[in-house]
Amino acid sequence: MQNILSKFDLDWKNVKTVFRRELANYFNTPIGYIFLGIFVVLVNFLFFFITKFFDRGYALQGLFDMVKLIYLAFIPVITMRLWAEERRSGTVELLLTLPFNEMELILGKYFSALVFLSLALATTLMLPLIALFVSSPDLMVVFGSYLGAVLSGSAYIAMGLYISWLTRDQITAFLLSFLACLFIYLLGYQPVLQFFGPLKELLGFLSVSWHADSLAAGLLDTRDLLYYLSFSALFIYLNKVSIENFRRGN
Repeated sequence: MQNILSKFDLDWKNVKTVFRRELANYFNTPIGYIFLGIFVVLVNFLFFFITKFFDRGYALQGLFDMVKLIYLAFIPVITMRLWAEERRSGTVELLLTLPFNEMELILGKYFSALVFLSLALATTLMLPLIALFVSSPDLMVVFGSYLGAVLSGSAYIAMGLYISWLTRDQITAFLLSFLACLFIYLLGYQPVLQFFGPLKELLGFLSVSWHADSLAAGLLDTRDLLYYLSFSALFIYLNKVSIENFRRGN
C-alpha cells in the first residue's frame, strides 16, 4: 500500500492522521451514535415486519433492497459535514496550511466515512447468521450482496464528499447529495428504464444500484469492480481539482 500511495505523492501517515480525526468526529457527539441507531432500527427491525422474513422463507434479498433505499438518505447524512462544516467554520483555511496535500485530506475523509458506513452494515450481519440456522443460503450471493453494498456505498460517499466541498451549508450539502444519489439510483430502476427504450442498457450500466444487483446475484464481474473504482476515482479527482482551484484563489 505504501508503494502504491508513494506513486501519487501520498504519505500514508498523513492520510491516517486525517482519517482518525474524521472518524473520531463521528463519535465525539451523540449524532454518530444516533445515526447508527437509526440505521439499525430501519434495517434490522423493520426488515422483519416489511419483508416478513420468517413468513417468506428467510429470503435475504429484501435486506439489500432496503439498504439501497436507506443509502439515499443515510450516506448524504454522513458526508454532508465533511467539507461543508470546515468551510462554514473557516477551519478549511487552517487545514490547507498543514503539510498535507489535497489527496491526503480527501482520502482521509473518504475512508473515515467508508469505515463508519461499514460499521453500520456490520450491524446487519445477524440476519445472514439467522438465515444460516434456518436454511442454506447461497454464501456467494450473501458475500456478493455485502460486497455490492460496500462498493455502492463507497461510490455514493465519493460523490457526497465532492458535493460537500461545493457548499458551506450542511443542509444544502445533504439535499444536493440526496438528489444526486436518487438520480443515480433511479438510472438502474427498471420501471424508469422502460421509458428510455434502446438507451436503457447504457443508463442502467451507469447506475450504482444496477452493478450492486449484479454482485448480489453472486456474479463477481470485473466490470462491476472497475465501474465502482472509476466512479469513486472520478469524484475524488473532481474534489482534488476543486481544492487546488480554491488554494489558487480561483
